[in-house]
Amino acid sequence: MRGLGQFQIGQMKQRDARIFALCQHLRSAIDILEQIASHPYQPPHAAAASAPPLPATGSRPLDAVNGTPPSKIAYTIKEATAAIGLSRSMIYKLMASGELQTIRIGQRRLIRAEALNRLVTGSGQVSS
Repeated sequence: MRGLGQFQIGQMKQRDARIFALCQHLRSAIDILEQIASHPYQPPHAAAASAPPLPATGSRPLDAVNGTPPSKIAYTIKEATAAIGLSRSMIYKLMASGELQTIRIGQRRLIRAEALNRLVTGSGQVSS
């Protein structure tokens, strides 16, 4: 254990014994944190190989980012920016120019997954 010399032990003997135990536990925790920081966790590669297979896409459009079926049928502006990697202002410019059609439900503006897919794959104008 580090940092526990005779002077520290002498000072702590006059105190509550629980404080001494607490300091020992804190030092152990710091040692463990230093070990974690020096050797970050590396997940085993076998877990990636044993991942469950993706479901068949059928007639559903593919996600523009990774080619898997979309988990949603419509995205918010923020989700769309994350999904296709464009800035928020660029999404609004595309909406204003008519290249990206949106739907409004109440106060929310949503972008259909098909519209994002068509925009990224370059299939021309997106219709609503």
